[in-house]
Amino acid sequence: MPTDEWLARPLTEFIRAVAFSVAEGQEELDRRSLAAQRAIERDIESGELAYDLDASWLRFADVQADLELTLSMEGREIRDPETNEVRAYKPVVSAVPLNHRVVDEYEVDADIASEVRLTIAPVPPESRRP
Repeated sequence: MPTDEWLARPLTEFIRAVAFSVAEGQEELDRRSLAAQRAIERDIESGELAYDLDASWLRFADVQADLELTLSMEGREIRDPETNEVRAYKPVVSAVPLNHRVVDEYEVDADIASEVRLTIAPVPPESRRP
């Protein structure tokens, strides 16, 4: 497993990065739809458009990601705040995306890579009560 600290990251960071990328993509879709809706409304008000239209609002139904990673587990020290002695070790799973650079540079066996599959699905907002 590569030991470069910048390369190996907790698995939760990879999952969070995928989720944030999906959220940013959805925000961009929303911005474009809003701009189209405002343009339609301006055209209606100016008389250039004779009838009312709504812009298309696109939404990701769900996103599935298949990641090939090399995983390792290490213990992070938990210290007593008063004595600064190690009380325990918290297990942390670190991940490195599997690519040619990692395989060649760190001699990682690609046959033992881990596959992580995740699905990100939209959750409808809670209904507001009047």
